[in-house]
Amino acid sequence: MRKIPHQYKSVIFAFVMSFNTALIVSGVITFINIPTLSLYFQKWATSFLLAWPIVFGVILLIGPIVIGLVNFLVDDN
Repeated sequence: MRKIPHQYKSVIFAFVMSFNTALIVSGVITFINIPTLSLYFQKWATSFLLAWPIVFGVILLIGPIVIGLVNFLVDDN
């Protein structure tokens, strides 16, 4: 299997993390607001498709800041 070059690691991380985060959060919030199953999946899909690009962009923007903060707070012993 061909692997993706290391230079794209942060983008791949943001892509996978944003997908999972948006999927779970939009599913839970949609369930809380629309507990009827008939509308749930339609609304979940719409919410997810709206949330995913937003979460992806946020992770790309604040990811390096969060990594820096974590590196500052965590002992490297």
